Amino acid sequence: MSGVDEADLTDIERLVWDAFPTGRWINLRPGQEVRAEVLRALLLGARPAVDGEQAALRLGGAVITGRLVLSHADIGGSISLRNCHFTDAPDIYGARMRRLRLVDCELPGLNLAVTEISAGIRLSGTIFTGQLSLAGARIGGAIVLDGSKVSGAGRAFDGTQLTASRNILAREGFECHGELCLDGAEVVGSLRLTGAVLDNPGGWALNGAGLRVGAVLDLSGGTTVTGSMRLSNVVVGSLLTLSRLTLTEPGHRAVDLRSLEAPELMLQTAVPIPGRVDLGYARIGLLRDSPETWPHSLTLGGFTYDVIAGAAPVEERLRWLRRDPSQFRPQVYGRLAAIYMNGGRDDDARAVRLAGERRRRESLPRTRRLWGWLQDVTVGYGYRPRRAAAWLLGLLVLGWVVFGVVPPRAAEAPKAPEFHALAYAADLLLPVVDLGQQPAYLPRGWTAWIGYLLIGAGLLFATTAAAGVARRLRRD
Repeated sequence: MSGVDEADLTDIERLVWDAFPTGRWINLRPGQEVRAEVLRALLLGARPAVDGEQAALRLGGAVITGRLVLSHADIGGSISLRNCHFTDAPDIYGARMRRLRLVDCELPGLNLAVTEISAGIRLSGTIFTGQLSLAGARIGGAIVLDGSKVSGAGRAFDGTQLTASRNILAREGFECHGELCLDGAEVVGSLRLTGAVLDNPGGWALNGAGLRVGAVLDLSGGTTVTGSMRLSNVVVGSLLTLSRLTLTEPGHRAVDLRSLEAPELMLQTAVPIPGRVDLGYARIGLLRDSPETWPHSLTLGGFTYDVIAGAAPVEERLRWLRRDPSQFRPQVYGRLAAIYMNGGRDDDARAVRLAGERRRRESLPRTRRLWGWLQDVTVGYGYRPRRAAAWLLGLLVLGWVVFGVVPPRAAEAPKAPEFHALAYAADLLLPVVDLGQQPAYLPRGWTAWIGYLLIGAGLLFATTAAAGVARRLRRD
C-alpha cells in the first residue's frame, strides 16, 4: 500500500481515502490535516478506480503536512485541490499526469520541472512563497495562473524551455515578485499577462529570450513592470502589445526587443519608458506607437518595419529617430524614407533623407563637415531643388545689375558682339553655358571681383549640385 498502513489513517484521511476511487469531492473544515504520504499513496495506485468511475484526488480546505514527493511518477488520477495549505513544497519533477488544479491554495513552492501533463494546469488564485518551476515541462492544455502570486529570491517563476500546447493565461491580479523566466519557451496559443504585476527592480522582471508565441503576446491592460524586460529573439505569430503598460526602475536596457519578429507591435505604453528600448534588427509588419509615450531612448540599428500606423508629422517622426543616441546609421533614415515613399508622401521622404545627411555630417571630420554644410546650404544635398534655383537666380540678378550699371570693356572692340548684361552674367555663372559674352568682355575696376565671385560660385555650385543630385538619384 505504498508505505501507508490503512489502520493508521485518521478519520479525516479515511474520508479522502474512500473518496479517491470515485473522484468524489471532500471539503474539510479549515485546519484539518492530511498527511502528504497518504496523498502520495493514493496517486501511486493504492486505491484503484471503481469500475465505471475515474479515480481523482478532489480535496478542499486541507492542511497538507509533510512533503508530497511524486518525482518521476506515473500519476493515474487527476489532482484538484481548493483552499489547501501545504507545509512543504511538493516535488513533482519529471512526473506524468493528466490534470493538475490548485485553486486558491498556498504553497512554499512547487517543482513541476520536466513534467508531462496532458490536459493542462490551473493554478489560479494560488500563492507560492517560493519558486514555481515549470522548466522543461510539456503541457498539453492551457496553463492558467489568473490571480496567482509567485515570489522567491532570484528566479521566482522558472519556465525555461517550457512547452504549452494552448494558452498561458496570467491575468486578473497575477503577480510575480522576482524574475519571471520564459527563456526558450514555446506557447502554441497566446501568452496573456494582461493587468499583471511583474516585480524585480534592477533585474529582468520578464526574461523571455528566444520565446515562441503562436498568436498574441499580451502585456497590455495596465500591466505594471518594475525592472527590465528581455524579449530578444522572440517570434510572435500575430501581435505583441505593450499597450497601457507601465515600466519603472529598469536596468541599462529597459526593454530588449532585439531581433524580435512579429506581424504587429504596439508600443503605446501608459507612460514613456524611462530607459532604452532596443529594437536592433527587429522585424515588424505594422508598428503602432504614440509620440506622447515614446521611450526616452531607442536603439534602431537594423530595425525594419513595413507600415507605421497613424499620421504623425514627419517632424515628429524625425525626433523619434533622434532618440537613438548611436552613431549615424543610414539604414534607419532610409527605412523611414522608404515607408513615406511607399505611402505616396514624397516630400516627407525627401525631408527624412535630408535629415539623414545632416545627421551623418555630425560624425564627419571638420573639413568634410564644411563641405557637407555647403551642399546643405546650396542644394539641400540634392533634396531641395528650389533652393538651388533661388541661389542661381540671386547670383544671376546680382551680375545683371552690376554689369548693367558698370558695363565691362570689350577685349577686341571690332570683333566683340553686342553686349547684354544678363547674358554676360549667365556666361560667368554657368560653366557649361557659352553665350560668347565672357571671352569678348573684361570687367572693369571693382566689378572684376563680382566677376570672379560669379565664376567661382558657378564652379562650386555646379560641383555641389552634381554631387547632391547624383546622391538623390542613387537613393531614389
